[in-house]
Amino acid sequence: MNSKGIKDRLLGIIPPLVTPFNGDGEIDYELFREEIRMMIATGVSGISVGGSTGEGETLSDEELAELCRIAKKEAGNDLPVVGGIIADSTFQAIKRAKILQMVGADALMVTPVHYLFNSGDEGNYMFYKEMHEAVDLPIIVYNVVKWNVPSTESLFAMLENGIIYGVKQSGGDMHALADLLSRTKGRFPIFTAIDDMMFPSFIMGAIGSICAINTLMPRTSIKLFKAVSARDLPSALKIHEAIIPFTRKILKPDMPARIKFVMNKIGWKVGYARRPLVEPTNDITSELNALIPELLRLGEGS
Repeated sequence: MNSKGIKDRLLGIIPPLVTPFNGDGEIDYELFREEIRMMIATGVSGISVGGSTGEGETLSDEELAELCRIAKKEAGNDLPVVGGIIADSTFQAIKRAKILQMVGADALMVTPVHYLFNSGDEGNYMFYKEMHEAVDLPIIVYNVVKWNVPSTESLFAMLENGIIYGVKQSGGDMHALADLLSRTKGRFPIFTAIDDMMFPSFIMGAIGSICAINTLMPRTSIKLFKAVSARDLPSALKIHEAIIPFTRKILKPDMPARIKFVMNKIGWKVGYARRPLVEPTNDITSELNALIPELLRLGEGS
């Protein structure tokens, strides 16, 4: 899929897939294939591989490449695949970008350098500029690293200069999303990854969502996006209110383990989180189990 095709298709609900691991921490690629097939059947607009929800920070280059290759094979040419890059240097990020381009990714979703340090606006600008020069893929800034946040001015300059294609605003910073949407005024694709604020994000102009709750609740997320797009705000508000309890229980520091626990309970079969993340303890599982009836009532699950 070329860049022009991406502009037509990269919008709406794009769930960041979880990565199924077995008890030894190895990827179960067959479960991953099943997850993709089930997700496509829900009617999502695309899929993302190797993001935070997919524990991308734990993946080797080879594992990420194989996941992306499988995703593209399953998705075909009509559904865009966004490859996640979470790296700590320009060298590492470009290496991964080239690999993902080679295996068929349609776009890249790239965090700023995330380990402790802040490279500043100049460093972040050059980080994305060098990646843009190295590969021929649209780049989405995954703006999630709280101690290395590219400023709105820097992001806007990268958008204007064609260095990046769009921004996925995360980190729970609704104010930054509002600033970015106000500055860009619909000229560039801005995605929300603020799970409990999808409703106002869409109203303000976010073109879609790439966040964990989309993976747990793809059908409900699609209904919300469609309701806002149709300006049926009363219906959208009801869906928003139905989503909130799930975000409160799932979006914790051990989120991948929690979301996999619930997905397994409703029939997705997505394995375990990769250690050192551990299975939720009994007090947490009782809270998560209490979510299952409502999740099934909303039409989620297999």
